[in-house]
Amino acid sequence: MKEHERTLEQELSAWLFDAKKVVVAGVGNPIRQDDHVGVRVVQDLAGRVSDNVHLIECETVPESFVDEIIDVVPTHVLLVDAALLGLPPGTAHLYEVEEVVNSTSISTHTLPLRVFCEYVFTLTGAKIALLLIEPLETDFGEGLSSELQTAVERVSRVLEELLP
Repeated sequence: MKEHERTLEQELSAWLFDAKKVVVAGVGNPIRQDDHVGVRVVQDLAGRVSDNVHLIECETVPESFVDEIIDVVPTHVLLVDAALLGLPPGTAHLYEVEEVVNSTSISTHTLPLRVFCEYVFTLTGAKIALLLIEPLETDFGEGLSSELQTAVERVSRVLEELLP
């Protein structure tokens, strides 16, 4: 196992320590290549997690799923998305919302995810984190690069093992 994989597993394990009910929301645009990685992680987890995990394919409009998230009454909300972090393509890292509060543009989307996270926290009180994955290509087109497909498989495997 590579160092960054152990680190991701450790980060997620610590964050999910007391999780009872988890929402995993995949964010991304299906026609912007690697930007779709968050949705692909959620799709990969379908049928592989317990009833304590609620999966949502948000695509580019996570704000449209606020009511669904509230109805789940989650203890934890994990948003999975592509983000320009300046890391090697496919590198995944867990960020607490506070870590991205002052960053105006790490996401590839128009509405900063931090705004969405703050709103969901206000309504649910759930622990919220962003699992961000460095994309290789976000130009128009479909399908993930091989680096991001590998990241989907790695992140999905780690989440499957750690989710309640």
